Amino acid sequence: MTAHAQSLSGNVAIGSMRREQWLVVGNLLAALAAGALGSWSTPMMLAILYIDIWLLANPHIVATYTRLGAMSSRPRMRQALVFIAPILVLAGLTIVALAYEAAGLFALYFLAQSFHVSRQCYGIARRYDRRPPMPWRSLPYGLIYLFPAWGYLHRSAQGADSFLGYPIWLPPVPQAWALAAGIAALVGAACWLACLAYSRRTRQAAGPFDSLVLSHLIVSLVGYVWISDITIGWLVVNVWHNIQYLVFVYRQRQRDNATGKEGTEGETARSSPTRAAPWRAVLMPPMRFFLPCAIGGALLYLAASRIGESLLWLGLPTILIAHFVLNFHHYLVDGVIWKRRRTTIG
Repeated sequence: MTAHAQSLSGNVAIGSMRREQWLVVGNLLAALAAGALGSWSTPMMLAILYIDIWLLANPHIVATYTRLGAMSSRPRMRQALVFIAPILVLAGLTIVALAYEAAGLFALYFLAQSFHVSRQCYGIARRYDRRPPMPWRSLPYGLIYLFPAWGYLHRSAQGADSFLGYPIWLPPVPQAWALAAGIAALVGAACWLACLAYSRRTRQAAGPFDSLVLSHLIVSLVGYVWISDITIGWLVVNVWHNIQYLVFVYRQRQRDNATGKEGTEGETARSSPTRAAPWRAVLMPPMRFFLPCAIGGALLYLAASRIGESLLWLGLPTILIAHFVLNFHHYLVDGVIWKRRRTTIG
């Protein structure tokens, strides 16, 4: 490799790293803005909620299913996730609804969602991790789980009984437990930030990894602890979580396509100037990804609503069950994929 090629490769890597950092920061600002607008008034909160559901949450579910192609080497596992897992999820949710009604469903959802958000951030952080070996290497990964755990204990100690307009049951947790978890989380974060400052001074930068973890801690602190309303706090976390996943899957597909074209079409596209308008060249690739996800997510949402409405005669919250089947099934699929895809992104 010539010196010019090495310099070009280095510049591309730095540019990509900066873009990832800006995406992390932009996602954080969008989530905090959603919380601020949602706190302004009830109509504004509902508007943000509908935007989150239709443009972020439903496409998120579809984006999860697009990653099932990563399991091409395990066709039996993929078939089990597609055909058997939804039936098991439906059976489990029906049992919960029979025993605890809507409050039990939302209690299970709030706990599972908190873990799912942490698991997703953990998986993406591993793919961003470029740090050299160091004694405190595992500390930020522990904080990714510790902050939401503190938030869950805080909400439980807070005694919230309503979520998204529905009743919710949270375990009665002593305030001392939440306080102890908060102290442990803040002390751990202070130690990590001190180590981070030292590593920056010695020029051991970790790229977007540090920004990603820090944004997760900020969102968890704001969404679970600082905002008193459980619904608005959840909205902050959910907006951040959905945007993070959609951007990650889109960027991963970009890298896979670029790798597949390396040496042939990719070099041709880079060497010859395109005649397409700049706005079209920038907007078309993400539109090809996000638009099908949005359409597919809307169709899934409407189908779940229609199925739930047609089964109301059973005397169960069937609309909630139908939508939670989609949510919990995608939790399960995503969890399996995160465990199987250990490769790091470039």
